[in-house]
Amino acid sequence: MESSNKIIEAILTKAIASHKRDWVARPPKALWAYRTTWRSTTGYFPYQLVFGKQPIFPIEFEIQTLRTAQEVGLDLNEAQINRLQQINELDEIRLSALQHATLIQQQRAKWHDALIKNKVFFEGDWALLYDSRFQDSPRKLQTHWLGPYEIQKVYDNGILTLVSIDGSGHTFKVNGHRV
Repeated sequence: MESSNKIIEAILTKAIASHKRDWVARPPKALWAYRTTWRSTTGYFPYQLVFGKQPIFPIEFEIQTLRTAQEVGLDLNEAQINRLQQINELDEIRLSALQHATLIQQQRAKWHDALIKNKVFFEGDWALLYDSRFQDSPRKLQTHWLGPYEIQKVYDNGILTLVSIDGSGHTFKVNGHRV
């Protein structure tokens, strides 16, 4: 959800920056552009996942659909039955989008995990511990590492027992991925 908000914010910023006088008319158009853009992650339009049918573009709004249906002589009961069938198919479309998104996420996770190098720790090695308090405030001359610590024990699940080297003998356990 947050990534889509960033995209919508970027669209609105661009649209309003170039049309400052009539900015009030721009947000609906920007939202419509976002909702009717095909997404490769799901394989559908966001509009299609919500309403179960292809989006109707602005030129199609000018056609009076009910009046056109009556002029052409279409049966309204048949149109209602057709719409109910579309609503029933919506669940299938959403399930397909969910499966497609899951597949894409698995592919991306596999690609990401292939780039990660596993660090093997041994008892007696020295290690520094990352201090996550400074993660959101990167200061240039301030260290983000604590330690050094000696690895006292390595467990099969990736947990390490660290001992402070400064002489205090302070012992604690951490996840091996944070060292």
